[in-house]
Amino acid sequence: MNKKNIISISLWLVLGLISGFIFLNLTYQKDLPDVLESTSPSVVNIWSMKKWKAWQEKSSLLGIKRYQQVIKTGFFPNGSGVVFDKDGKIVTNFHVIKEAFKNQQRLIVELNNGEISEAVILGFSEEADIAVIQTMKNSDLKPIKIKKNIDELRVGEQVIAIGNPQGLGKSFSMGIVSAINRQFKNVNGSFIQTDASINPGNSGGALIDRNGNLIGITNLIETTSGGSQGLNFAIPVDEVIRIYNEIID
Repeated sequence: MNKKNIISISLWLVLGLISGFIFLNLTYQKDLPDVLESTSPSVVNIWSMKKWKAWQEKSSLLGIKRYQQVIKTGFFPNGSGVVFDKDGKIVTNFHVIKEAFKNQQRLIVELNNGEISEAVILGFSEEADIAVIQTMKNSDLKPIKIKKNIDELRVGEQVIAIGNPQGLGKSFSMGIVSAINRQFKNVNGSFIQTDASINPGNSGGALIDRNGNLIGITNLIETTSGGSQGLNFAIPVDEVIRIYNEIID
């Protein structure tokens, strides 16, 4: 074998190794439990303190039952949120904090470890259904990873929704991207449609890919029963970031 052939074979081997390395990096996906464990701290539960009127029995010396109206307070689950930076800025849906904003109710953020912290509203876009809140706790927060090439998202890709459905606590559901650029009850943009189960309480939570990268903020379901029927929608992450930057600026 002459020197020219040796050089040619060597070049082909090097090119083959480079191609194989690139292919493995493009197709590599972490084990799903590891992805969820790593991403879970970036999603929080959002609660608000509400007041309501109730009737309370009043004791009587004569044994006659009497009732008086009292005002009670308590925390109720509103939805979910996604940590965007280590300073405690959290993105959620406007409709998650709408009532708290209009009625000046206290907002509470429940972190992944169960710790709670008060939060304030920094700003929102009602039309885009995006709000940014700031938690008073700014340590041990883990910002979520952002999918950088969202334009390459394809129908059929596996996705996971993370949130607090029905106030039960942190939950995960898996599905696929059912459609992209879906114009559905949204005159200002388009949605990612997914069949990953989303229920009340998931609003403001994360829709991630198999590698734990945020691709959207879950915000809407189409249902006749009040629960998930496979028609679930998320605001694409590029739109979320655009609104987030406008609010922060």
